[in-house]
Amino acid sequence: MNRAHILAFASLAVAAWGQEPAPSKAPAEVPADSLGRSTPRGTVLGFLGAAHRGEYSAAARYLNTPLEGSAADGLASQLITILDRRLPARLDQLSSQPDGSLTDNLPLGTDLVGSIQTSGGPLNILVERIRRPEGLIWLFSSATLEQVPEAYSELSPHSIDEYLPIWLSKRGWFSIPLWQWIALAAGLVLAIGVSSMLRRIVLPVLRRLVGSRLSSQDNHMLDLLAAPIRALAVLAILHVTVVLLNLPLIARDAWRDANFGLLIMACAWLFLRVVKIFAKVAGRRLQDMGRGDSTSFVRLTQRTINFVVAFLAIIFIARSAGVNVAGAIAGLGVGGIAVALAAQKTLENLFGGVSIIFDKSIRVGDLCRIGDQEGKVQDIGIRSTRFQTQARTILTVPNGQLSSMNLENMGMRDKIRFRHIIGLRTETTSQQLTFVLDGLRALLGGHHYVEADTSRVNFVKLGPSSMDLEVFAYVLTNVNERFLVIQEELLVGALAVVERSGTATALPSQVVYMNRDPASNRSSSSTTAGHSG
Repeated sequence: MNRAHILAFASLAVAAWGQEPAPSKAPAEVPADSLGRSTPRGTVLGFLGAAHRGEYSAAARYLNTPLEGSAADGLASQLITILDRRLPARLDQLSSQPDGSLTDNLPLGTDLVGSIQTSGGPLNILVERIRRPEGLIWLFSSATLEQVPEAYSELSPHSIDEYLPIWLSKRGWFSIPLWQWIALAAGLVLAIGVSSMLRRIVLPVLRRLVGSRLSSQDNHMLDLLAAPIRALAVLAILHVTVVLLNLPLIARDAWRDANFGLLIMACAWLFLRVVKIFAKVAGRRLQDMGRGDSTSFVRLTQRTINFVVAFLAIIFIARSAGVNVAGAIAGLGVGGIAVALAAQKTLENLFGGVSIIFDKSIRVGDLCRIGDQEGKVQDIGIRSTRFQTQARTILTVPNGQLSSMNLENMGMRDKIRFRHIIGLRTETTSQQLTFVLDGLRALLGGHHYVEADTSRVNFVKLGPSSMDLEVFAYVLTNVNERFLVIQEELLVGALAVVERSGTATALPSQVVYMNRDPASNRSSSSTTAGHSG
């Protein structure tokens, strides 16, 4: 291959490199049906909407039937009557995929809407996927439509709509006629009235059943159950009203989802109120038993139960609304690492609060010294602990910081130290000093709140302006207010002993000695004159 051939081959390669490849043809997408019949769910909802508007000609386009005209319209009218009166509400389980549900045992291209009990056995309401000039669409199965007239004949031939004015039969939201909306409003008013009467019946019964186990201070807490019980009563009466009215299928399906969510919320509300009552009763009983340190554990348990119940309620409600709970929880697990890194201080405070509660280093009501401040423990929370200072202010300390700092708990003392230095005048004689020592020892020994084995009075220092006596003892109380009263009694008694001895307490003083010798004054004056000259 010569040089010219090489250059020609290179130029062809460069030209081929510069050309863009021809775009490949994407697979043609199946156009969506204008009536929404591309999925089983779209077919059922489209049929219900058209039939409830009274457009039976449009509703017949969702049926796989050879009938036409008024015959097809009549079949659509019979089918909507059967669905509204007899079909259980399961619309949320219909597939929204073009291929339908692949998890049932039906043949491919067939989906089950629901089943209706008839005298001849169950009537399965099926939709099937067929090919029409407009494409692959879902229609109500021909096998189902063949059994519709017979099932319709079993229904009551008369309806209440026949006896009402036309304006009362006009359909509104969720295809519910106006007269049924009025009946629902009346049912709601009745439910509220019955729930109010039920409260006056249930609460006295509860007081008789469990009132003997509650103290007079806790008996009023049963009133906390009134609101959730009334909510449950209202839901029960409304459900009975919906069943008796036989609402349209769409309305019954919407009520089923709403009723489930409201029922979960009401039950969770009632359960949390019961937990609150038990927590308050348990905390009061522990206080009466002298185990106030366990009340913090009771509160932590209550808050943990509240969080778990609220979380489970949200999960159940979200699942009923069609949310993929498993995917959401998996996402939370993946994102939990980032959340944990971003919330290090929060987690530190959480574990710090747990360690404080289980270590029982402080308890609610304890007097503590935090740094240069003193305060009583008011509440031990999940994130922080609150102290009430002597200035009646609230001091909030994060649990993570509190668990790592030096905290002096004065509320856990079994006795309080009494130590004072009493200074006597330096003119005190030995007889007076002995009288004071014996009197102070007798004072400590005769007080029933002073621990006799550890009390002592000693002459400890002969200072330049006082003779110091140390008075030391333990006062048998852990209540600071009571200690202050006892300390006052002991100090007043000590002053009385000093007064009876004939001496007195010393005051800080300084003695200055003045020299009055005349000769000394003259010599100092002459010396001063000589220096000045």
